[in-house]
Amino acid sequence: MKFKYKKIPDLAHPSKNWVSRPYLLVTLYYGTNKRPVLSLVDSGADYCLFHSSVASELGIELKGGWLKEFGGIATGEPVQAYMHTIQIEIQGFAERVEIEAGFADSYSIGGLLGGVGFLDNYKVTLEKYKGRFQIESRPPRGHS
Repeated sequence: MKFKYKKIPDLAHPSKNWVSRPYLLVTLYYGTNKRPVLSLVDSGADYCLFHSSVASELGIELKGGWLKEFGGIATGEPVQAYMHTIQIEIQGFAERVEIEAGFADSYSIGGLLGGVGFLDNYKVTLEKYKGRFQIESRPPRGHS
C-alpha cells in the first residue's frame, strides 16, 4: 500500500517552511481497548515508542512494564520508556501484529515506528524524492 509523505512545519529551521516526513496512521490495541496514533516511520529507531498518555488511554499500567532507556531522541537527553506487549494495525491493512513497544513521558515522543516490532514485520520502501512510501506485509517465514 502506498502513502504520501506528510508536510509538517520545520521547527528546527524556521527559514524553511515545511519538511516532509513518512507519517503513518496506525491503531494500537491492548485487550479490548484501541487508539489510533499518527506515527513516524523511523528506520533509525530500534523500537516503537509512544507517549505515555497513549498507554493510559489503552488501559496499560505504565510502570507495570520493564524499564528501558533510550538515547538520542530529539533533545539528546536519555528517555526512559516502559515496555509492553501490544498489537498494531496499519491503516488499510487487515492484520494485526503483536509488538513490544515503549511508552515514555517525553514531549518529543508522539508515535515512532522502529525496527523491533515494525520494520521486522513489514517491507518499507521510502521514496522521499517522489513524496511517497510503500508498506507491504512481510511474507510468511520460510518464503523468499
